[in-house]
Amino acid sequence: MFYIIAGVATLLFILVIIVFKEKPKHPPSRAQSLSYALASTDASYLSSIIRLFKNLNFVLLVITYETPGGGGGGGQQEQQSPHHCAGGAFLREGRG
Repeated sequence: MFYIIAGVATLLFILVIIVFKEKPKHPPSRAQSLSYALASTDASYLSSIIRLFKNLNFVLLVITYETPGGGGGGGQQEQQSPHHCAGGAFLREGRG
């Protein structure tokens, strides 16, 4: 199931990179046309994606959330007994 989801997400990512244009042929407003004229060439969509994947913190976050047992990847959470508090310390009976 994880491989299917990863395959679909990868396919969609590749389609977004290929299909979506950097900007429309004709600007939707005068303000946008001025923005296009003043924009630097460094602000492209693909260069933004490349900069993201060069950022170590972003890569670690992606790896953490994509591994099945990791932060949010659908792994099973460890079950704790009812005598554990949130910090992991044991509670004595009669005390809260």
